[in-house]
Amino acid sequence: MKKNDSLFTKLILILFLGIVQVGCLIEEVEQPASIEVGSTFTSVLNIAAIAEENTNPHHGAIGVLHPIGWEFESGTFESTDPETPSGNIISDPDSGKKWICTEAEFLADSGCTDIDTLIGIYDGMEWTFLISDVGDYYAADAYHEVTLNFNTDNGIDGSYPIGYITTVNTWGMDDWLNTTANTNDPNMTDTSMNHMVDVTGGTTADIFYNSLPTILELKQNYPNPFNSITSIQYFLPSESNLSITIHRIDGTLVKEELINNHQSGMHTFHFNANDLASGVYLFGIAINNKREHIKMLHLK
Repeated sequence: MKKNDSLFTKLILILFLGIVQVGCLIEEVEQPASIEVGSTFTSVLNIAAIAEENTNPHHGAIGVLHPIGWEFESGTFESTDPETPSGNIISDPDSGKKWICTEAEFLADSGCTDIDTLIGIYDGMEWTFLISDVGDYYAADAYHEVTLNFNTDNGIDGSYPIGYITTVNTWGMDDWLNTTANTNDPNMTDTSMNHMVDVTGGTTADIFYNSLPTILELKQNYPNPFNSITSIQYFLPSESNLSITIHRIDGTLVKEELINNHQSGMHTFHFNANDLASGVYLFGIAINNKREHIKMLHLK
């Protein structure tokens, strides 16, 4: 009972300080800013129940974006709802597929949304999907504390943007990504991305550009998702006439820029979306007949 009291006290403090934002599921993330390879990486997430859950008895659904080589070791799940049992966090036997897919896609075993494409991840990163080992219904306004431990024995030196995703949906969480619509049903999926951690003491590697490519190459924007400004790196193998385009996901052109005789090498484009609505945008570059594009997620 002592730890639940501590959790309740912590959440009261969060509310008092005004940190909690209406409509979010992931209210707070605690994790180290740096670790050494071989040590345990521990993160603690405070997750809000946006509405009473009386149809889908599955809480503690968490996806973690982490460096390749890290392995989930253990986790715990606790709740301020006295009727909700505490338990352990375990690996999802469906690897997140049941909450990413719609029910029809899951049963047909095809056509599911690719979360890596939707959100965009960086070189050297991968998702691990986890669930609680207790399934139960919970009351509105409850808070859950999830503690996660990852083994980093096979980690690689570098700076990594750790990300988290959770949902109250049973199916098709991507349709409700970072939206407050229909919160009383409830349907919602929430992310908390770009929690940086520096990893030292292992093999040295750069998860971004460690060496120059020899062909046209476009990297995922950083940060992603982003609030207002994001940066995109691209490489031109030779001096070229470059076309840069940004479209909404529905195909509407937002921005176009033509750069004649653009010098070869590595370049960075800074995209300011302050005047644009939240949503998925396509960033594309083209030289001659070669084209590359990425998806970017803008959140206000």
